[in-house]
Amino acid sequence: MKDQVDHAEVIHTNVAGGHEQRLTACYVVGTDGGRSTVRRLLDIRMTGPGAISPNFNVLFRAPALAALHDKGLAVQYWNVNTEVPSLMGPMDDQGLWYIIATRLGTETSSENIDPKELIRKATGLNFDMEIVSTDPWTAHRLIADTYRRGRVFLAGDACHLHPPFGGYGMNMGLGDAVDLGWKLAATLKGWAGGELLDSYEAERKPVHNRVMDEAVINYSMVGNQLASEGLEEDTPAAAQKREELGAFISNVKLREFKSLGLVLGYRYNASSIIVGDGSEPPPEDVINYRPSAYPGSLAPHFWLSEGHSLYDGFGVGMTLLAGNDVPESEYAALVTAASESGMPLTVMRVDADKFGKLYEARMALIRPDQHVAWRGDWLDDNPAALLDTIRGAAKHPAHSVAQAVS
Repeated sequence: MKDQVDHAEVIHTNVAGGHEQRLTACYVVGTDGGRSTVRRLLDIRMTGPGAISPNFNVLFRAPALAALHDKGLAVQYWNVNTEVPSLMGPMDDQGLWYIIATRLGTETSSENIDPKELIRKATGLNFDMEIVSTDPWTAHRLIADTYRRGRVFLAGDACHLHPPFGGYGMNMGLGDAVDLGWKLAATLKGWAGGELLDSYEAERKPVHNRVMDEAVINYSMVGNQLASEGLEEDTPAAAQKREELGAFISNVKLREFKSLGLVLGYRYNASSIIVGDGSEPPPEDVINYRPSAYPGSLAPHFWLSEGHSLYDGFGVGMTLLAGNDVPESEYAALVTAASESGMPLTVMRVDADKFGKLYEARMALIRPDQHVAWRGDWLDDNPAALLDTIRGAAKHPAHSVAQAVS
């Protein structure tokens, strides 16, 4: 793979047949996972604490297992014991299960693990099973030193690795694709400024670090830390101990399974292509998502009077949301500036009361990724400068609007 001045060249090799094919592209995005070949060819290092601990996954088929316990239906069960503390759950309703033996000792070799014996020790049950697959893996906390070399970018696990506790990996990968995707599209369509692609890493990396830290916290509390002698005894004292442990797990693990605040509440408030308004940012919350139009946040959603989603009206470029009490003359200059720069701009007139209460402004500019680029009661007399900032074309990106929020 070579980064040329005005394009990138990739040599694609068919692993099965060895046939090589040369591809030419304006840009390349490496989304090839934690062992990314693209990252290696770019000579980009991953840094951080590195390997945390080894684990062992088993996928097995056991139709009779669901009837062998009294815990009811669940997506995940905790096996808390001193022999094989682990997590397990059904993959379907046909008897396919997974089990994850967590935080194995570094001296444990996966080659010496008997998966059937591991499952029987973990569950304390003896039943027939078919081993479908095994997968030894190591939890990491690593992040790429840079997400870009010239015309080649990294996204997803290729640039950030974390324990899969919380289910954040797919969300982060999709977030990377959406953020980088609209910026590449704007660049290829000709309306992006030279700084727009640079904002990809600047916006996404803080999000990655916050989510990765949360995943490490989730991974720090698994059955290995909770198992103790006497927990499995058939005594009133042990039963009380198990009840207390269950309540403790429900309390400390709530944020792992209910983390909408983390998934939807992140914002790009430090970005050079977001125009701040001087207001205080809302507090960060892992569990609870509180919609906010604070610049850089995901645009708060509301239903339109026709029963359609607000998001359905957003355009392929920027979208100006304006209360229906805002005269067209107030934003006419912005529409003209957008046209002159080649930026697609969709104007949506919305219910002023509903919009004003939720967005705390009379107008807002929404990016193609549905994040708020700017909000305010009034546009200043140089709307072109505002648009230059949010499309990465400003010489001094920290453009401010004095009349942002009154």
